[in-house]
Amino acid sequence: MKNGAHGGNIYKKAKELGISESQIMDYSANISPLGIPAHIRQAMVDAIEGTINYPDPDCTALREAIAGQDGVEPGCVTCGNGGADLLFRLAFGLKPKKVLLPVPAFVEYEEAMTAAGAEMVYEPMTEEMRIPEDVTERITEDIDLMILCNPNNPTGLLTGRQQVLDILERAKEMHCRVLVDECFLEICREEEEYTVKPYLKQYPNLMILKSFTKLYAIPGVRLGYLLCADAEVIRKVNRAGQAWSVSHIAQCAGVAALSHPEYKAAVIDAVEKELIYMKKEMADLPLTLYDGRANYLFFRTPGVTDLDKRLESRGIMIRNCSNYVNLGEDYWRVAVKAHEENVILLRELRQALGE
Repeated sequence: MKNGAHGGNIYKKAKELGISESQIMDYSANISPLGIPAHIRQAMVDAIEGTINYPDPDCTALREAIAGQDGVEPGCVTCGNGGADLLFRLAFGLKPKKVLLPVPAFVEYEEAMTAAGAEMVYEPMTEEMRIPEDVTERITEDIDLMILCNPNNPTGLLTGRQQVLDILERAKEMHCRVLVDECFLEICREEEEYTVKPYLKQYPNLMILKSFTKLYAIPGVRLGYLLCADAEVIRKVNRAGQAWSVSHIAQCAGVAALSHPEYKAAVIDAVEKELIYMKKEMADLPLTLYDGRANYLFFRTPGVTDLDKRLESRGIMIRNCSNYVNLGEDYWRVAVKAHEENVILLRELRQALGE
């Protein structure tokens, strides 16, 4: 495992640069370009009075709202203090001994699993950054858990549903659990074509990780959830963390978020439009761009390993991907933000790359 910083740490970067957080344009964290919607903001304000009491440890209203949206029973849902919290709860609750992970992938998977004592088995992506078709052969009887991110973080590339189902079928035969991280999938217009939520009952070995952070622009609130049809998995994940991991404010924010589907539709439209624009503009730059479908873009600048430093001097943070397994120091990820911000990023990229 490679150690390294996550995206979005504007506090540390501002201190390093000797400037205030407000002077940094952060393209290292991938958040909805539309910002916090008014209905969620109001729900959190209204929830303040309720913080005089402990939050509902069962997240009853929130789980019911999630179940209604995702077409599952409330008993198939457990909530946590963001997706990362649930990864650690899953790792310590299930205690897998050996974990298969196609790489590159979100660093937190490795951090959570190895913290709980798991051995990581890395499966390199193809040259096109795709999961190999023969990855099912790597799922053997000694593999306890396989983790997939769809779309992949950091590449933004989607894995076809049939390939995921083939993995689930093989894993079921090998008594192996599969965690599919769909945290970014709901930002993609193709969500219904790729999600494996309809297969939860068919594959009790399937777990799906979801988050409110990206779509609703509330990373500071910390709210995520896990779906699984195996009640024993839900029980173990719940027992691996403390009872009040989801604050009252976060629970109210989640219920409010799910009551206004028009915001999600607006985010999808905005991201799709900006992806088209940014891909077209970046095609003329000296870099290798991957056809990501999420609200971020992944690219390589062959031989240029200090692009982040060049942009920092201009007050811009991007994600250095060198701490992802299977990536070198010239791989980067940038967020898709509002159009005006994307125009600025592209202008500064051109200058930083000498275009």
